[in-house]
Amino acid sequence: MEESTKKLGAEGDVLLDVTKDIILSMEPWKLIYCGSRQEKKVSAYLAQRDIEHYLPLVKSLRFWKDRKKWVEMPLFNGYLFVRPTEVQRDVVLTLPGVVKYIRYNGKDALVPADQIQLIHRLIEKGYQMERYDGDEDLERGDVAEVLDGVFRGQEVEVFHNTERAESFIIVTVEAANHRIKVNLPREILKLKIKGKDRTDRALW
Repeated sequence: MEESTKKLGAEGDVLLDVTKDIILSMEPWKLIYCGSRQEKKVSAYLAQRDIEHYLPLVKSLRFWKDRKKWVEMPLFNGYLFVRPTEVQRDVVLTLPGVVKYIRYNGKDALVPADQIQLIHRLIEKGYQMERYDGDEDLERGDVAEVLDGVFRGQEVEVFHNTERAESFIIVTVEAANHRIKVNLPREILKLKIKGKDRTDRALW
C-alpha cells in the first residue's frame, strides 16, 4: 500500500492509519466479524500483512471506581472494514480473531466507499458519535439545514434528547446494516420544519 503509516495503539498494538489514497479510492469495502475485543489485534495482524483495512475508533469516557479516562473504542464492536486483493481474501480468514466475512445473497457484502469516507470524515472532524442500536424511543425529528461541517448544505432529520441536552442525527451504513448516532451542535442547525408539524416519512 502506498504512503501508509503505522502507529502504536493504546495497548501497544500496531494500527494502520487510513491514508489519503485509501480515502480517495472508490473501490468498495468488505466487512469482517471478529471475536470479542479482538478488533485492535486483528487490525495489527492485517497491518503486518499489508492488507488494506479500516477500524473506526471513537473516544469514549470510561469510569472506574477511582478514576475516569478517555479511551479509543471501536465504533462498531466486533467489526472491521477490509479491502483485500483476491489472493488476500482467504488469508484474512486465517488470522487470529477473525470469525467470518459478512455475506449477502451468498457473496461478501460490499460497503460503498463513500460511506467509509463519511465515517472517516466524521471521526477526523471530532464529532461525538456512537453506534445506534434503536434502544431509544424517538419521536419524529425536526427537519433542519446544516450550516457548517461535514453535512453542510444538507437537510437532515434531527432528534433531541432533553435529558442529555443533545441534538443528533442518525446515519445508516446500509450494506453493514449499522446505524450511527452523530451529535451536532445546535448552533449549526437551521430549523426548517418542527417534528410535530411534519406529514412526510422519516428521512432515515
